[in-house]
Order: sequence, then C-alpha cells, then structure tokens
Amino acid sequence: MPRIIVTAAVNDVEAWLKFKAEMVPAMVGVASDGSSYVAMDGSSQVASTWDVPDMEAFQAAQSSFSSELAAAAQRAGMIPSTMVVYVKK
Repeated sequence: MPRIIVTAAVNDVEAWLKFKAEMVPAMVGVASDGSSYVAMDGSSQVASTWDVPDMEAFQAAQSSFSSELAAAAQRAGMIPSTMVVYVKK
C-alpha cells in the first residue's frame, strides 16, 4: 500500500491541527492512518502522512475536493497553492 506525505503552508498551525477531526472522516474512502506533523522551527509549514490503498481514487478525490472538505480546509487556514504530495517509492 503506498504511503504519501502531504505538505502545505497554513495560516494557523493550531487551527490546522484541529482540522484533522474533519479531514480523517472525509478521507476514509481513499486514505487511512493519517498523522500530522508541524515544523520544528515554528513556521506555518505542516505535513501529514497517509496510507493510500488506491492511488487513482486518491488522486480523483484530490482533483474533485468536495465543497464540504474545501470549506473545512479554508476554515483551517490551509493554503491550497502550497500543497505538495510525495509518494513513498
């Protein structure tokens, strides 16, 4: 099962950490075992890791971010243009 790392910048790290409670149920169909990470330097850079059983389904979910998930991400202060996804090889 592929493991991915998603990095991004956020406006508020604490708000983003609280966002996980909304993100995990929304991702359950395409990813599991999400873990959150924050930058040691105190910056607004964050990361999460996920197990992805079906990479095509994950990519489809990312390209069609549901309006509910997009609204939750906005409330959490995520900056979508900074998001980068890495796949473990």
